[in-house]
Amino acid sequence: MNPRPVILDTDWYTDVDDVMAVRVLINLQRKGLLRILGVCLNARFDESVRSVDAFLLAHGVDVPVGIVQRWEGDHSGINGPSYQRRLASMPSKYADNASAEIPAKLYRRLLANSSEPVELFSIGFTENYQALLESRPDEISPLTGRELVMQKVSQLWLMAGHWPTGQEYNLSGGVPVNPLVTQAGSFVLANWPTSISFLGFEVGYPVLAGDLLPAGDLLRLAMDDYDSTPGYRLGGKAPELRELGKPRAHLSWDPLLILLGAGVTTPENGFYGLVRGYASSNPDTGENAFREDVAGPHAYVVKILPDAEYGKSVDAWL
Repeated sequence: MNPRPVILDTDWYTDVDDVMAVRVLINLQRKGLLRILGVCLNARFDESVRSVDAFLLAHGVDVPVGIVQRWEGDHSGINGPSYQRRLASMPSKYADNASAEIPAKLYRRLLANSSEPVELFSIGFTENYQALLESRPDEISPLTGRELVMQKVSQLWLMAGHWPTGQEYNLSGGVPVNPLVTQAGSFVLANWPTSISFLGFEVGYPVLAGDLLPAGDLLRLAMDDYDSTPGYRLGGKAPELRELGKPRAHLSWDPLLILLGAGVTTPENGFYGLVRGYASSNPDTGENAFREDVAGPHAYVVKILPDAEYGKSVDAWL
């Protein structure tokens, strides 16, 4: 079986589970299951492009990187978590964020050039998808963005939401909410023309992984950097998780999404239950809702195993 082409969209922002997810994605490519076409960033620190590109290159993966240019949570001029500074000090083909392409353009190019259906993996905000859907015909393709997605995208995998109802960071942008994030999420859920599968907050919490990585491993160093950055430990959300006996592990929303999309952990192989229907998100608050319908284009997964089993699946691919 040929590896399935995928494009990753990541915030690569204040958390480190994005780095864990990229390691999983790289290892899935090494096993011949997936083929990474490119990476787009939907949030930004000064070191964002260089750090993600350097991490990829250190693992032998050389793909184009795009980064959002309009970002209401812009942290340009502010240092991100220290793992980004470590990675950005390594070799990269980019001088800075400005030397990377705008995501909508990169998506259009990668989709137009693909001879196979492409799957999109999202572990962050969704404004890049809105920009893609709203893009017009250009020198890359005579198709609109929506037409390109309908022609070339087979599936969208989203780590987002708190299902069946709730409020989650990737659809709200935090507290207070970020209007760019809430409006983009609402637009994408209402207008995306292919099927969408969600892995929500409730699945990744409190699944922990990464404590088995050896000293000196680049991901281990990134996780340790993150843990040493004031205010960042375990996302600053759950100090009680330290009592679970894995002081160097981390919450694993994003790598779980990658494994779901890759088909390694699926409802079909007994890892999850599945609820199908229609998802929506409030454009003002980011609160999500779900209307069940077996014929609906959306679905979210439900844990049916102990949390430790999901953590083991992530550790196996780190």
